[in-house]
Amino acid sequence: MGFVNSVCDVFVAPGSLFSRIRYGEAWGGWVFAILTLSIFVLYYSFYSVIDSEWLVQKQLAGIQDLPTSQREELARIFRSFAEYAGWLGTFLSMLVMMLVVSGLSCYYMFMDQSEQKKTFEQWFTFTLWTQTPVIVSTLMFIVMLVTIPAQDFRPDLINYSSVSQLFSIPAEQPLLYALGNSLDIFYLWNVFLATVGIKIWTETTFTKATLIAVTPYILYIVAKILSI
Repeated sequence: MGFVNSVCDVFVAPGSLFSRIRYGEAWGGWVFAILTLSIFVLYYSFYSVIDSEWLVQKQLAGIQDLPTSQREELARIFRSFAEYAGWLGTFLSMLVMMLVVSGLSCYYMFMDQSEQKKTFEQWFTFTLWTQTPVIVSTLMFIVMLVTIPAQDFRPDLINYSSVSQLFSIPAEQPLLYALGNSLDIFYLWNVFLATVGIKIWTETTFTKATLIAVTPYILYIVAKILSI
């Protein structure tokens, strides 16, 4: 079975894929490359179309209780770096993805109580496969980018698949808005893939596999809410 067939399987027959890569060819390098490319395309295309002034105001919004003179100075500094926002934002997004994958890999390896424990490298490749819905997310965002007129494109559409966007939760309700941004349909897809894979790789029950898969995302949502 080739890499293309494996990519098809992760979307239509994930159980078959995780059973096959458990001991066979896992195509880790190819998955890493395609995920990295997807993240690059997603965020670079985003930063290439948004207004740099929006980025400046977004950064300033997170800084409270500053005198007017200091806010103006910060705004000047932020504007001087705005032209590099595309590359910097894209690089940071790719770095965050790798840190998330590494963290989840360590977590899955720690939770693995099966007789034949997997190595970190194996769990890293496993986690890469669970993140493949980002390919679909990127393609859908590109479709939006080329079909929505430039004057109608809003920066918050980068979160188009979040609950806050799907149900038009206003930003004026910060708690609900943050919670909505944390709940994304692609996260549910990630959890589903992880659940299927963990059940097969650790030979545990579906309930336990679900708990293992969903816990990191619950902690992420709680952290987002507490940060408000």
